Amino acid sequence: MRMPPLKSLQVFLSAARHKSFKAAAEELFVTQAAISQQIRILESYFATPLFIRENKQTQLNAQGLRLFPFIENAFEQIKLGVNAVKGEPNANELKVSALHSVTSLLLLPNINIFQEENSEICVQFAPNNNLESFMQNGVDVAIRRGFGEYQGLGSRKLTDDEIILVASPLLVGVDSQDPTEIFTLPLLEDTSSDIQEAINDCCKQFHINKAELRSSIRTTDALPIIQNVLAGQGIAFVSRALVNHNIKMGQLVNVFDYAYASSRALFLVAPEHHFNWPKVQRFEQWAKALFVS
Repeated sequence: MRMPPLKSLQVFLSAARHKSFKAAAEELFVTQAAISQQIRILESYFATPLFIRENKQTQLNAQGLRLFPFIENAFEQIKLGVNAVKGEPNANELKVSALHSVTSLLLLPNINIFQEENSEICVQFAPNNNLESFMQNGVDVAIRRGFGEYQGLGSRKLTDDEIILVASPLLVGVDSQDPTEIFTLPLLEDTSSDIQEAINDCCKQFHINKAELRSSIRTTDALPIIQNVLAGQGIAFVSRALVNHNIKMGQLVNVFDYAYASSRALFLVAPEHHFNWPKVQRFEQWAKALFVS
């Protein structure tokens, strides 16, 4: 049996997904007229229309809806075959290197959602605050906080960030509206440079002498600081991205609603070609949704 042109099927898939010939043309880098021509070829092959064209929107009709899942699956199989030959290593295993804080506070508690949608992928976490050698350590993708520029590597922004002042609502004295009283509480101090910028800014804003702050912990690792602030051990300046969920759950409060716009953001980092791998693309999509929520 003569098969329809592969190009026409690719155009059909794109137009169906976008519900727009114009968007399909942009995705495939062709003209809208070329898209229409390929659809006409396909409809001529089947001797039946596949789309309902109404105003600016394009919808699949009953025959198009019947065809769509088969074409979608066929192209997914083609993609898997190409990746197998092209050499994507361990397509069903994903090794993620992430900051200790990001791994413990965000990834591990939520990874079940990714695995429900991608049950064939086994995820391995490699908590590390330094960028590893991707080839030597078999890392597929990393999550880092910074400016997005990593020599020899590509990056994709997950979310912007800001530094906020937080405390447990159970901490005695945290409900005070007097900054002088709040800043007599123990400070769980992150000595990272951007956190220090926020502390300086906050002290200036509330007329507090930084030298008089009572630091009970000092570290560059956000994880023990957030664990201790959740336990009611003091106040802390932390990345909003790491504690946004805790604030929504009422486990932490943003003291005085203080926020300092950070020049740093959270990024996915990897050799550029890794971002072409389906398993990395799926993880990227999930991670972006995680930070948005």
